[in-house]
Amino acid sequence: MIRWDCDPAGNKLTLEMVQPPLAKVTARELILLNGVTNFEQCQLDGANWTLLVDLVEYDSGRCEVEPDTIVSLLRNDKLVISSVVIGYNCGNRPVLSAARVAEPGNGEDPGIELCTARTYGTENRCSPLRLHQMKAAIDNDAVAAHARHGAEKHR
Repeated sequence: MIRWDCDPAGNKLTLEMVQPPLAKVTARELILLNGVTNFEQCQLDGANWTLLVDLVEYDSGRCEVEPDTIVSLLRNDKLVISSVVIGYNCGNRPVLSAARVAEPGNGEDPGIELCTARTYGTENRCSPLRLHQMKAAIDNDAVAAHARHGAEKHR
């Protein structure tokens, strides 16, 4: 399941993979089931954040029974996260565990805390990013590198 927590009053947005059962869901949170193609929007300090959720189903082979959940995140018309795997996936690929956005306002660049894991359910590595420092959208290769870097630091 994906938790989408849009907090316009605090200029914050959280996108994260969560495992049931959930102890508490606040009134402003949405819980999206992995198997549902969907999109959500969040308005923060003049910026429009859009979440796109896709399901990749396989026609044959061992992955046929477990589709992959893929997310993209846009800020206005700029792709910030591009088609990355979130949650359990058949290939045990590195995953996006969470993206926490803070829109500071006053024209300042938003910050993102990116959390990744080497595989679903393993320890997360989280680190802050600034949009203006990003050369390209975060994709599966960037998620894998982020997760790998965190695992190497803990050795």
